[in-house]
Amino acid sequence: MSADAVLDRVLAIVASVAGPERTPETAGPDTLLGDDGYWLDSVDVLEVILACEQEFGAVFATDGALTPETVATPRRLADLIRSKTGA
Repeated sequence: MSADAVLDRVLAIVASVAGPERTPETAGPDTLLGDDGYWLDSVDVLEVILACEQEFGAVFATDGALTPETVATPRRLADLIRSKTGA
């Protein structure tokens, strides 16, 4: 899977969890998942992470890779997925 395909799929997952009411009109790879972006709370971010684990076959929970910085934006989350899966 290409890097762009990973990012595109992460963006789709985030938009699905956020829904149209919380997806900014100018949303992109560097839009924050939290405040001033998609406005996802911790439960929403967990839903995104679980969906990404299922979509890409990556497991993040036990290795300490999940930090506020690594899941701050769709691009950073896609980078983390690529580092875990080699995609």
